[in-house]
Amino acid sequence: MRLGSLSIFWIVVVALLGSFLWLFQGILTPFVLGMVIAYLLNPLVKKLQQYGWPRWAAVLTLLTSFLLVMGLGIGLLVPVLMREAAQLAQDIPAWLNASQQWATATAAKLGISNPTDTAAVVQNIQDQAGNILKASRNILTGVVAGGAAILSFFSFLFLMPIVAFYMMLDWPKLVARFNDLLPRGKAPTVNTLMGQADQTLAGFIRGQLTVCMLLGLFYGIGLSLIGLKFGFVIGLLAGILSIMPYVGSGFGLLAAVGVAWFTTGDPVMVLSALLVFAIGQFIEGNFLTPKLVGENIGLHPLWVIFALMAGGSLLGFTGLLIAVPVAAVIGVLVRFAIAEYKKSHYYTAG
Repeated sequence: MRLGSLSIFWIVVVALLGSFLWLFQGILTPFVLGMVIAYLLNPLVKKLQQYGWPRWAAVLTLLTSFLLVMGLGIGLLVPVLMREAAQLAQDIPAWLNASQQWATATAAKLGISNPTDTAAVVQNIQDQAGNILKASRNILTGVVAGGAAILSFFSFLFLMPIVAFYMMLDWPKLVARFNDLLPRGKAPTVNTLMGQADQTLAGFIRGQLTVCMLLGLFYGIGLSLIGLKFGFVIGLLAGILSIMPYVGSGFGLLAAVGVAWFTTGDPVMVLSALLVFAIGQFIEGNFLTPKLVGENIGLHPLWVIFALMAGGSLLGFTGLLIAVPVAAVIGVLVRFAIAEYKKSHYYTAG
């Protein structure tokens, strides 16, 4: 089937956009993150406008409040995370040594003829873990000490709010300009598809981010209350990783159980950690996700995981930021293409 001129036009647009993202991925992060913040806060701006607020005042108030809350949260969490991460780095070699002793003793009990092979494997893991920790420390030192990195950080810190402010302020103008550029005959179809993509994104991004935050706090506080060492860090990371369905809870469960066993060896502590995640999963599955995300957003968990992995692999952190929006748009387009195909003679013809 011969492609029409309109199809060729959109293929060229997508190719140029992809090339632009790939070429400038190193500097796009503050712009993309600013756009994400603008997208998340824009519905609140509209609500304040309905109460008679000027748009600039609504934008300035909401953006300032958002940045203050984020700054306060980071200021409170970073010292705790740094302290527990440093302690974790110190404790890992001892845990690996305990693993070596346990593996050797277990191999001997099972009658393995050469238990030193098992010990050698564990020792190799310990050596590699030490190398990884050393490399991570060197990388962190280099990043902090590098003048270019510091300059990049401050440019990111100041540029992101500026991008978010102007995107929120000019959002109606940008939407109107986009609509004006659409082919007149295709404008209703494109607007319908964009509305479906926006509904999917609103259901997933805004809802899933809220779920991640609440889960991180629940896991962190719950693991801390049962007395698990590094419990707050593990819980918070599990919440953050919950942006990928099943990944966050799986990571948190394995990490919590492992730390509980290595630090205490108490089956009650292990069961307590399991109970925290069981309760968290029950709350998420029966209350948080149905209420905040919805069940019919059109994004399958496997599709989300694949999109995040593909975006991170192709474009790094910038790819992670745009992975879910791109996946949502692709999903809407695929469903539209399937619906059009089923209405065509290619599908109905025998």
